Amino acid sequence: MEASGFRAVENLLETYLSPPVLWYWGINLGKVLLLFIAARFVIYVGKKVIEKLFDRIETGRFAMDENLAQTAEVLVRTFFVYGIYFLVLLFVLEIFQIPVIKAEDLKEIGGNIFKSVVILIAARLVLRFGGVVIDHIFISEEEGELILEGRRAQTLSVLLRSVLMYVVYFIAGLMILETFGVRTNSILATAGIAGLAVGFGAQNLVRDVITGFFIIFEDQFSVGEYVTVAGVTGVIEEMGLRTTKVREWTGQLHIIPNGEISKVTNYNRGKMLALVTVGIAYEEDVDRAIEVMRQAAEQAYHDLPSIVEVPIVQGVVELADSAVVIRVIAHTVPGEQWSVERELRKRLKQALDAHGIEIPYPRRVIIAEDGKQETVEGV
Repeated sequence: MEASGFRAVENLLETYLSPPVLWYWGINLGKVLLLFIAARFVIYVGKKVIEKLFDRIETGRFAMDENLAQTAEVLVRTFFVYGIYFLVLLFVLEIFQIPVIKAEDLKEIGGNIFKSVVILIAARLVLRFGGVVIDHIFISEEEGELILEGRRAQTLSVLLRSVLMYVVYFIAGLMILETFGVRTNSILATAGIAGLAVGFGAQNLVRDVITGFFIIFEDQFSVGEYVTVAGVTGVIEEMGLRTTKVREWTGQLHIIPNGEISKVTNYNRGKMLALVTVGIAYEEDVDRAIEVMRQAAEQAYHDLPSIVEVPIVQGVVELADSAVVIRVIAHTVPGEQWSVERELRKRLKQALDAHGIEIPYPRRVIIAEDGKQETVEGV
């Protein structure tokens, strides 16, 4: 029994350690070594050629965006390196006569891999080009200035980039699956059903985001402006794609979903109008009172930089119970209309007092039994 075992080992050694076998393995290993050396040399030369090629592209006549050129260079270099290693692996298998892949299968797989790589490269190029286009949407090429305010432009740019990325990669993934023979009809159907379910479940969230996008894009209001939205009047403290934060002048902070904003009243766009009404006694000369008020309003225009035009004394607008009401209007810079109204009231009161023109107030006349008359003021 032991003799037969030694005999088997001896036969095995003679089979695998005989000079022809050792020569065979030595030759093949030498071929593999030379193949790897040649592959490293080809990769080194190829990288240099690709680098010089893209340097010419960046500085040549048809120069492309720097980030786009760098991305394309990385993709081409990666595809080249892994392609060389893949060929080396195939040659090694061929050297040792290992039948792993048939020539027809290899051709088909190589073609599919090449198509997939081309699709990914095209997707990356589309994303880079789309990013450049999105950035240029918010920039005036003639003046080199931002069309939109910086924060709004950044918000919209990030949102559009995200949408573009998901759409491009989704389409690229479907194309790659189709390349390898995977039927994507069922995937699209499943995605459609899932999207429909999510849409029904999160319709308020989707409505808020879409409304927020158009609020920012149309510049309906901005941070720091005084507005009335969703029945709340105050200063915009923060605005996003889903909610808007409004702080009332008394301090309350309201967080309003954008989907609830159906009407916006903005008090900070264009010239605002300050409106002041002043009543004078019926016994006073109306024309004289109007002239005094006109002079006071003109002086206020010179003193107050927030008034953009000379205030207009429109004249008598009402014959009230105890006063002749005269109205004054003044155009102001946005947000200053209320302070201008307060200042105009004070100046008009002082001017009328200085000229002895009475501003009426409630009075009651009491006649006693003895015929004496007494006036009670301020009643």
